[in-house]
Amino acid sequence: MITKPFHELTFTILDIETTGMSPKYAKIIEIGAVKIKPNYIIDLQNNFSQLINPKVKIPYDAYKVHKISDDMVKDQPTIDTVLPKFISFAKDTVLVGHNVKFDMRFICHELSNHNLELPYISILDTLTIARKYIKGLPAYKLDNLIDVFNINLNLPINQRHRAVFDASNTAMILIECFNILKSNGIHSISDI
Repeated sequence: MITKPFHELTFTILDIETTGMSPKYAKIIEIGAVKIKPNYIIDLQNNFSQLINPKVKIPYDAYKVHKISDDMVKDQPTIDTVLPKFISFAKDTVLVGHNVKFDMRFICHELSNHNLELPYISILDTLTIARKYIKGLPAYKLDNLIDVFNINLNLPINQRHRAVFDASNTAMILIECFNILKSNGIHSISDI
């Protein structure tokens, strides 16, 4: 059990973009991540942001969501080059995402394919926390929570469904969730 208070932990907030919905058939084409350091210090400038060449054509349905084209990824590194860099960025932190199960299915699939491990402390899902502790919202999608918390970040990539944009906004939502958890007497992961 992780009994350290939230403010003493380091969190890696991650998001991925893919060519489809299942890691069995689809590929990761972008990983974005930011960190929240102890005492809730967010450094959006020192982030992890990498397009990935999937070595397959990006389906139009996927392109419509994230606007990442084949041309954008053709000269980018492949997942086997990107994963070790991401592991170095995220290791020994609490991994966080909005609907993080989706992201982790793809990450774990690729880690397994390349005989790599990502040592992490725990995993938190802002979607699960929001659904449990923020009552009465019509929806709990990232867009809705960005609006609810009035988050407006000035980022180089300022586009929804781009990994570092979504990760950065999820980081801000996580900070808001910590305030809500604290008001409910929850101060650590083991309390959730």
